Amino acid sequence: MNSKQARFLARNPRAMMQYKATGRLPQTFRPRSPLIDLLETMSPLERVELRGILLSPALGYQTGQTFANAEQLYRFIKPQPEMIEGEPFPAESMRIKRFAKRLTIDDLKEHQINSGHGK
Repeated sequence: MNSKQARFLARNPRAMMQYKATGRLPQTFRPRSPLIDLLETMSPLERVELRGILLSPALGYQTGQTFANAEQLYRFIKPQPEMIEGEPFPAESMRIKRFAKRLTIDDLKEHQINSGHGK
């Protein structure tokens, strides 16, 4: 058991009861999506410099939320490198699971607002 799993069990009585009954630890996973893959090819500085991003179905997420920069967007769709199954985070519920298009930096730039690009 790692510290993340221990914290999750300590904060979630239902998960703790399930663990005690089955001996099965909550599983961890790494959030993945084509947009996460694209953003991870950029440095944090490059992500901060790419401003005003509108998240949309064309980027694989069912929302119209706007982010100040691509770093803020990255932290929203991947709040931690590893998550616990069942641990809620909004971006995962908005992710279009069947979306598999390989995104490019141009796709991201098309979704910039107030910069002469995109909408």
